[in-house]
Amino acid sequence: MDSMEIDDNLYITKHLTMEGLVTKVDFQRRKQPSRCVTVCLGLLCAVLLAGNIGQFIYYEIISPLASADPTQASLQFPGDRLQDCYDASTAERKQLEAKLSNLTEEKGQLQQSYTALTTERDEFKTSFNNLTNENNQIQASYSTCKQESDQLQTSYNNMQKSLEELQASHNNLRATKDQLQTNNRNLQREKDEFQTLSISLRANRDQLQSNYFSLKRSKDQLQISYNTLSIRKDDLQIRYNLLTDDKDRMQSSYNSLQNEKEELQNKYNSLVKVKDVFGKDINKVRGKPCERGWIRFHISCYFVSTSQRNWASSRQDCIARGADLLIIDSREEQAFINGILPSRKQFWIGLTDSVTEGTWMWVDGTPVTTTYWYPGEPSNSGGKEHCGETWQRSSGIGVWNDDQCANLQHFICEK
Repeated sequence: MDSMEIDDNLYITKHLTMEGLVTKVDFQRRKQPSRCVTVCLGLLCAVLLAGNIGQFIYYEIISPLASADPTQASLQFPGDRLQDCYDASTAERKQLEAKLSNLTEEKGQLQQSYTALTTERDEFKTSFNNLTNENNQIQASYSTCKQESDQLQTSYNNMQKSLEELQASHNNLRATKDQLQTNNRNLQREKDEFQTLSISLRANRDQLQSNYFSLKRSKDQLQISYNTLSIRKDDLQIRYNLLTDDKDRMQSSYNSLQNEKEELQNKYNSLVKVKDVFGKDINKVRGKPCERGWIRFHISCYFVSTSQRNWASSRQDCIARGADLLIIDSREEQAFINGILPSRKQFWIGLTDSVTEGTWMWVDGTPVTTTYWYPGEPSNSGGKEHCGETWQRSSGIGVWNDDQCANLQHFICEK
């Protein structure tokens, strides 16, 4: 059974160094199950032998004696015990035979594993021998290369000395070469520059010649355009001077109107103060007739102009007549005014938002509480409509509209 001892753990560690290839093989043995199998088989054989001996004794010695001499019945009891032992041995033998069969199968498997490992071991051994041969060859090559290296080192030292001498000569020659190369490049560059300059000058000459003719034609055209523009310039200068004069006049008028506005504001403030004072005397003058050309309604007299003015001039005219532009206090007054105006005409009234855009005030400074605007008005079209007017309508009580204060229209005064 010693042939069944198998090495199942085989470790091969390979180390490769600069001197050559070194292979290290470590074999580690472990306790094999084959030894247990051997011991078990030996014990099984001993048990089988003991069983066979017991069976032989029973059939050859005890059984004949029992049948020949009945007086030996007293010996039956020990024979029964032997029979029981025999039966137990037979059962144990069967178990051992079953175990033997299992162990035999395991032995076959282990034999196969042993064969495979043996084959692998042979392959590893062959590889090891090949690597050893390669190592020896590499070692021989290394020795040869070492000798050649020493020879080359000697040659290298000699060559190094020669190289230093040649390097010194080379440096001198290179310096001379560089100087000559520099001179050559300078001369070549100057040559190229002169060549390029010559080509450029010829091209510039041709270009200038062409430009000269083009500029001459352009000059003639520009002269014609200049003459035309000079004429237009003179016309524009005349128009500019006229517009400048108009601007100066309008600025002067604006300044005058601004001064008049401030004076009127002061007068308005004064009139507001005395309004309450004269309020008590209104009833006294109810019976007093209006001036010629004026129309009475309740306690007020109204003047409908026949001339057309802008809003500011209309108010100034009313003030000169001792009145102001119309202030409408009630629906009855609006209906009365609509009834005395010519059909479908527009008349300035004392309504404006020139102080604060969108906030409409009467000329006496009171806010507008009741309005009669036409649908969609006030629209402030173009951002310039800051004065109010009333439109006469044949049906209804008339409507209001906002318009540009500079427009010329009829107006209504009230006092």
